[in-house]
Order: sequence, then structure tokens, then C-alpha cells
Amino acid sequence: MIENLFRTEELKALARRKSRDQEFRTVRNVDIPEHLAQGWLVQRKNKATTRLFRPKPQDILLQDRVWSLLYAMDFTHLSGEGNAILRQARTKNEGEINQLGVVGLDLDIAIAIGCKSAPAPRRDSSFAEYLADHNLIRERFANAANTQFPLDHKRVPVLAMFTSNLMLSEREIEKAQEQKVALFNENDLAYYEQLISHLGPAAKYQFFADMLPGKKIHGLQIAVPALEAKMGKHTCFTFSITPEALLKIAYVSHRAKGKATDVDTYQRMIKKSRLKKIRQYINQNGVFPTNIVLSLEGRRTVRFEKSSQQGGPEGARYGTLHLAPAYRSAWIIDGQHRLFAYSGLQRAKTAYLSVLAFQNLPASQQAQLFIDINHEQKSVKRNLLQELYAELNWDADDEDKRIGAIVSKAVQALNEDREYLFTGLAPAAGLCRRVVGDCGELY
Repeated sequence: MIENLFRTEELKALARRKSRDQEFRTVRNVDIPEHLAQGWLVQRKNKATTRLFRPKPQDILLQDRVWSLLYAMDFTHLSGEGNAILRQARTKNEGEINQLGVVGLDLDIAIAIGCKSAPAPRRDSSFAEYLADHNLIRERFANAANTQFPLDHKRVPVLAMFTSNLMLSEREIEKAQEQKVALFNENDLAYYEQLISHLGPAAKYQFFADMLPGKKIHGLQIAVPALEAKMGKHTCFTFSITPEALLKIAYVSHRAKGKATDVDTYQRMIKKSRLKKIRQYINQNGVFPTNIVLSLEGRRTVRFEKSSQQGGPEGARYGTLHLAPAYRSAWIIDGQHRLFAYSGLQRAKTAYLSVLAFQNLPASQQAQLFIDINHEQKSVKRNLLQELYAELNWDADDEDKRIGAIVSKAVQALNEDREYLFTGLAPAAGLCRRVVGDCGELY
């Protein structure tokens, strides 16, 4: 059984403490010298007690950062203060005991994370032994998680390890791969912390994808009506899907991550300010008529069942598209901001996004398509946007927008009349002020 594991909503106070870089302690005034010798500093002195603080030791800070990462990802259960404990027997006084470090349970995953750090960069001769011990708990950990916290399906067990200031040899890294223990260092942790601050809870699916690429996950079964067609030499599919479903399988390999496995990536880190604007648009019932562009990765990523309706040899075919139930099965080529803006929104369950998905598009062609979409297309001319503003807001409920539409239409009309043709910014500004003043009297 797993001890010291709680529902996440019960851990708000602990989350506040773990989110800080410092630790605090209140002691009697007579004990101050002893604590000062241990590196504590005085924050506030009272009549009989003193509030002390100091930077968290490296090992505690690393574990708290990892715990806080899982907390921000909305795991359903998390370990409490200190380590979670895996006990082989049901009684507290019997059986083998293992310290698990950070433990998190989600609807589809149970993860046990070990944390190893050093004050300065160095090798650790005991790392291979620690790795082997961590790997031994896999089966018992999975059984305990699914027995104590049952669902209608079994969670996938994941073992991971976060390190800081450890210089691992190639053999140690290979050993971790052989034992299927996901390794992350301090740079990876900083990347996921940045990602969660931008995306919110949906960042956990990017995290899961890095640990379980291609692994079949029970909760990711997706089937949608779709059109299959050819675009050049490539098979592609057009369909609609809820953002909630797409967020689970979509993946973006960002250049900010900096891993050697990401050499083919072309996406920049998501901009938080842009996500905020798009979320505001979504909450105002905004819709996106353009496609999210994907590449469905892997030989078994899709299964297309054709319906009885058939097009010609060059036409599209209608049917049902079954997407592989795996994280990282759909790589985003274009539209990452439109998709991830739905992270944490209730509308992610009810809205629909249009998708154009290529099957197994090579990374080089994904990058070229990204460039074609974001660079080669010409932007809309400013004067056309001004004309559209007048048309779209002519009957707007907002008075300021109606006035703006009238001003836009008036300026367009005057610009086309040679008698009132003007040049220069100053005359234009004066004219707009007069028109706004005249229009304001109408309302």
C-alpha cells in the first residue's frame, strides 16, 4: 500500500510552502544561537520567540519544485509532506518499505519520481544502484495505486527521476532507458515550469508525452467523422474535434527545450500574452474558421474506416478516423496558440476545432509547411481592414463601435470625393474629430 498520499485539493497549504525558495521556522529566543550556526537568519523577533528563515537545501528544493510541478498539472492525488511510502504488507509494522519521493496519480497515469541532487556539478557513484532500486518498485507501485484508488481501467505506471548537478555517463543514461525510467535534469524542470506557467494544466500532456511516447493509453480512444484525401503525395484528413480531446494527444517540440532529440523542431515557445488575448476572444464566443494543421505520427497512428459513400479516384472519401490512443501522436504544425488557449477553459469540452491532419509528414516538410503558412502568406492590407471594420460594426450594440464605424465610412466616402480629398495626418485628425462630434449628437 501507498502511505502519505492525499487528494490534491487537500494540499493547498502545503503547496504554498513548497512553492517558496525558502523555509521558515519559529523557535524560542534562547535557541537562536544554535539555529544561526546552522545557517538560519532572523526574519522577525518577538517577545519570547523568533521567526527564522533560510534558503532551502538543494535536495529539498529540487523535490519541492518537482512536487509543485505536478500540483500545477492538476493530478488527482499527490504525496504529502516528505516522501510517499510504499509498504509491501498491509500492516504498518510488517513488510518491505520503500521511500518513493514524489508520487502523483492522474486518471490515466500513476507516477513515482525520485530526486537526486548535488551542491555542485559532479558524478555520483551510487546513481546506478539508486536507479536499480527505483526500478524494482514498478509492479508493486502499480498494483497498490490501482487497488487503493480504483478506476474502471488500470493506470499506466511511470517511473521517473529528476536530477540536479549530476553528471551522468552515457552508460548510466542507457541503463535508465533499458529499465524504462524517464530521466530529467534541471534544464528539463525549468522548461516544464515555464510551459505550465504559459499553458496551465494542459502542459501535463506534453510531460506525459516525453515519458510515454507511443504508449497505448486507455483514456485516449478517439474516433471522429472525417474526409480522407490526397494533397500532393501525402494522405491527409479533415475533421472536427473538441479542444479537450486534441490537447491530450497533440504535441509541440519547442526550440526552448534544447534537447538533442529536438533538432528537427521549428516551433518557438508559446507566448503567454498571445494566449491571454485568444482566451478573451474564446470567452466572447469567438470561433476559429481556419484549420489547426497536424502531422499524425507513426505507422499505427490512424485507422480510417471508409463509409459506403465513395468519391472519384481523385476526390475525398468519407469515413470514420480512429486516432491512436497515445500521447504525442499528433504533432502541431500550425495553430498551437489557438489550441492551447483552451487549456483550463470549460469551453474546451464543448467547442470544436477544424483540423487538417497529414499522415506521417516528414519533419523537414513540416518545417517548410510552417514557413509557408506563417511567412509566405500575404497579410491583409490596412485599408481593407478599415473597410471591414465599418461593415462589421455598423449595427453594433456598443455605441463607441458604431461611432467608429460611421467615422470609418465617412473617411472612406470623403477620400473618394475629389472635392474633399485631403492629405497629411493633421487634416485627417481634425476631420475625424469633427465627424465624431457630429455623429455623437445622433445618439
